[in-house]
Amino acid sequence: MNKIIKILAAIVFLTVSLSVSSGAAIKLPGIIGDHMVLQQQTDARLWGWSAPGKRVSVNCSWNNKTVSTKSDRDGAWEVRVKTPSAGGPYEITIDDGKKTVIKDVLIGEVWLCSGQSNMEMPLEGFEYGQYVIGARDYIASARSERPIRMAQLPLDYSLTPKDDCEVSWVTNSPENLPEISACAVFFGDYLQRVLGVPIGLIITDWGASTIESWMDRESILEAVPKADFSILESPEKFKNFPQQTPTLLFNAMVNPLRKYTLKGLIWYQGESNIPNYQDYDNLQRSFISLWRKTFENPGMPFCFTQIAPFEYPYEVKRAAFLRERQAMSLGLIENASMAVTIDLGEKYVIHPRHKREVAERLALGALAIGYGRQIKYLSPEYLSHEIEGSRIIIHTSESEQGLHAEIEEGGFIPGFEVAGDDKRFYPAQAALIHRPEEVIAISSPEVPKPVAVRYCFKDYQPGVIFNNYGLPLAPFRSDDWDDAKGPVFWW
Repeated sequence: MNKIIKILAAIVFLTVSLSVSSGAAIKLPGIIGDHMVLQQQTDARLWGWSAPGKRVSVNCSWNNKTVSTKSDRDGAWEVRVKTPSAGGPYEITIDDGKKTVIKDVLIGEVWLCSGQSNMEMPLEGFEYGQYVIGARDYIASARSERPIRMAQLPLDYSLTPKDDCEVSWVTNSPENLPEISACAVFFGDYLQRVLGVPIGLIITDWGASTIESWMDRESILEAVPKADFSILESPEKFKNFPQQTPTLLFNAMVNPLRKYTLKGLIWYQGESNIPNYQDYDNLQRSFISLWRKTFENPGMPFCFTQIAPFEYPYEVKRAAFLRERQAMSLGLIENASMAVTIDLGEKYVIHPRHKREVAERLALGALAIGYGRQIKYLSPEYLSHEIEGSRIIIHTSESEQGLHAEIEEGGFIPGFEVAGDDKRFYPAQAALIHRPEEVIAISSPEVPKPVAVRYCFKDYQPGVIFNNYGLPLAPFRSDDWDDAKGPVFWW
């Protein structure tokens, strides 16, 4: 009798299990859902989970074609769908015996937006009066029908790579915008106005994060062979600052997105790497190599921001050296652009209020390297110099039509310093001269025999020199003297 009861119980259990399995709804990753934007004219990936061995069919309303696959023994499945030119809205129906419909899908251009707090800073701003210029009017005039969609990931970290994250797409409505990254929103706004197509923005950021937190072990070791990962063995040591711990954000806030088809990446980070600025150019080169490999997009456009001026709270100044390493990384990375922000910083606020200007400079780079637009997007940079008596003559790029200083007429142009053989720098006078090419003549009565010149090479020294397109002259130095030694104080 007991044997019969056990057999019947087993049959009931099996029947219920099969019933639940066959009727279970498809599980989709957070990044795939209503209101999403898929990259146009690609073989975009869609994926999820079902019961093991299930036949999964995916039908897209833009061409009414169905592609099918079979879930593996863990229930995971993946298909690629051919996307058309920009348009929508469309629907995607996924069927494994029970249908799931993804609604209001747009086809357009998809950009990933990442970094630390200057990328994280929302349109509503941060507390203590840290606001975003232009945010009020942008939010008030927003329309949900405008084809800009955003997916902002929550903060998360993990010691091991994750396959999913809790995130959803939202429309461009006044209700949704205040908590979305201002830099990302203004970037998307500019692209949408210029390209006239739907824009999708996936935003993954964390304030005070280091670049190493957004990388895996192998990519960090490629840049810094002696990198120390011992902190990962003691979670108690990093629980209060996971965003400054190697690999943790990459595992939780990048890896879950890895199958999503992207156009490009904008990146605003660097402030937290000032203490180890010496490694930043190699780290950033290895970082973008990792992300391009992760997203299977070897030529993915990479548009990054050079950090803005700010009076950092430590005695030995290093921010200028970090900016220099950021500029150096540009020469190591193909298909990349750098938005110079030396004119936009604030002395005692690390989060500049002029997020629209930053975003639009990033967008200019994106349009040039990502879409082949023949536009001016590069800031003027130092090329070379020669010494004429007591003057140093500086040659710059991107200044064919001349440079101008935004100061009162006849006023002093700040930011330049010169030094002699003693390596002591003194403030210098600057004159913009046409020869016929534009040059900058620098001199100081304190240095009759100059050998080196610097421009805005400080933690905080706003730039005032621009080319005809309103792009600022990038900070620079002509020397290679190491004067950033000493103890580091960070926060």
